[in-house]
Amino acid sequence: MKTKLPLLLIACMLCLGAFAQKEKGSTPVSSTEFRGVWLHSTFFDKKADIARAQIVKLFDSYQEIGINNLFCYYTLPEENGLDWDYLQVLIDEGHKRGIRIHPTFCPGHETASIGEIKDHPEWLIVNRDGTKFNALNLTRADVRDFWKRQIREVMKYDIDGIHLDYMRFPVNQQFSYDSLTISLFRKEYGRSPLDDSQDDGSILWCEWINWNGRQITGLLREIRELVNQSGKKILLGADVFPNPETSKVLIGQDWASWAQTDLLDFICPMFYTNNLDLFREYTDRAVKITKKGMGVYPGVGVGTSHNKITKDLLVKEVQITRDAGTGGVIFFSGFSFDSGMSDTLKTTLFRK
Repeated sequence: MKTKLPLLLIACMLCLGAFAQKEKGSTPVSSTEFRGVWLHSTFFDKKADIARAQIVKLFDSYQEIGINNLFCYYTLPEENGLDWDYLQVLIDEGHKRGIRIHPTFCPGHETASIGEIKDHPEWLIVNRDGTKFNALNLTRADVRDFWKRQIREVMKYDIDGIHLDYMRFPVNQQFSYDSLTISLFRKEYGRSPLDDSQDDGSILWCEWINWNGRQITGLLREIRELVNQSGKKILLGADVFPNPETSKVLIGQDWASWAQTDLLDFICPMFYTNNLDLFREYTDRAVKITKKGMGVYPGVGVGTSHNKITKDLLVKEVQITRDAGTGGVIFFSGFSFDSGMSDTLKTTLFRK
């Protein structure tokens, strides 16, 4: 007994010393798995009291399975048309339950002609034939300023993140051919992209594709600077298409380069498929091309235009993200991630 007591005291002293040293250092990164859901405002009633009751019920169910991040579309009044503060309710009820709230913006999505956008038809994309497409041309400085104003509005709240969806052009190289955009390109290259053949056999066309991609990356950089200048601890994340090579060419989304920089805190590749081999392949590749320290949280398509998942596949895809070491997963969307899906995870991978 005489020999064991000093050893016990020494062990206790070492433990206390290690604890004290840890307390003096920086706060360690939480090891909690990042679990998110994309959530639309239209999921709830337009009336404030009914909507709050629905939010409370939903958030309680999310808390039970450890959902800790929500990516919330249409949080501003001009987006959702509500006469009550939807974003503040999300924040209040979310923070009570340890759920982080990320207002989500869609710069390249098709848009309604309302508010500021209605007053600026020149902001819309112009097709090669001169017709307009109802999405904003992200190469324009005034359009970029519009999105930064929107982001400044939500940063007035106690939000946890800013999330970017549709950080791209419409699919199939639907860039804008308005006179301003063409003049900006001509200033750099001396010619219009329409002065040569519009295919990848033309160097000019290849540069047109690269130039448009740089404009999207430029907007992301401006948003990153805006968040940094706020002085707030706000995470910045973005949804991206599955394949970094094709997304760069077809929609101007060069997310492989984003994944190697400090422009984002995490990236969410949207792997909406029921093919487990492809899900695994694409998840592994996303992890490999992303620099150390940046989160990679794959999007699992529960019910999308690309797939409708089963409960069994849901569990298997979440397990694949864990095997790949992503650190988290996000479900699309609140509409299809129903009680049956959450109960399945509650009794399996998300069991307490």
